[in-house]
Amino acid sequence: MKSQNRIHRALYVLAGLLATVVTSTASAQECTVKPGSIPLGQTVRLRCEVPAATARLNSRTVRLFKQETGDWLGLMPVAVADVPGDYPIEFLAEDGTVLASVNLTIRKTVFPSQNVVLAPQIGALHSTPEEMQTLTSFRDSISDVKYWEDSLVAPVRGCVISPFGVKRLHNGKPTGDFHAGIDQRAPAGTPIRAVAAGVVKIVQPFNVLGGTVAIDHGQGLETMYLHMSKLNVEAGARVNRDDVIGYVGATGRANGPHLHWVVYVNGVPVNPQQWVGLKSCGTAKKKSKEN
Repeated sequence: MKSQNRIHRALYVLAGLLATVVTSTASAQECTVKPGSIPLGQTVRLRCEVPAATARLNSRTVRLFKQETGDWLGLMPVAVADVPGDYPIEFLAEDGTVLASVNLTIRKTVFPSQNVVLAPQIGALHSTPEEMQTLTSFRDSISDVKYWEDSLVAPVRGCVISPFGVKRLHNGKPTGDFHAGIDQRAPAGTPIRAVAAGVVKIVQPFNVLGGTVAIDHGQGLETMYLHMSKLNVEAGARVNRDDVIGYVGATGRANGPHLHWVVYVNGVPVNPQQWVGLKSCGTAKKKSKEN
């Protein structure tokens, strides 16, 4: 009899272990990341069929939002400063329970350097603490309503004269910064269009950024447009994709008319060219190299 009881207990434990394995496998299949392998400075799309409140990659945690389809979607940014390697993205319930874990490969990415020649009076411009706080508040604010839809539209038609991620030098001296957006060639006065629908959060001139418009597209996606000669919207306004929000200029720390624009995903600057297909100018042949 004791032998039979031991056998029954062993079978019960084994059944419990099998159930745990099946449940874990099912959960992993219900949550996905795309792409599963990505260079530095790009965005991972997160999707769960089960209620997942957040997702975690190392020390970075982002929210997921329930969609009309019933799925839970989110955006995980991979920063330029992240360390390449294989990492789990963990999907968490509201109480912090891990629902699933999916592997992500961050590939080594080498960005070239780029020198920018600035006149002394332009190079001497600096942001004020108040300006920095305005920008930080914008990046850190994540709204619940999704206004944007794929695909995004280019804000101007010009080619790319300075790509995302290049290490910046000013007049031959390293700045320690990387190019957090892209520069597109465009004549002064060219209309600048919103890449997606959203709510305008910032409309003001900055010392370094010049005439600036910042738009919250919802659920972790934001964009910012710099160096404008004229601003065409008001803070708090709702804009649609392709609406004119301003005009190309050379205000702030700019050495000529062009559009510098930035994509933020959950507060992290990411490569706009993952979101919008743009051609490089003939004189801008240096691109980031992936190994």
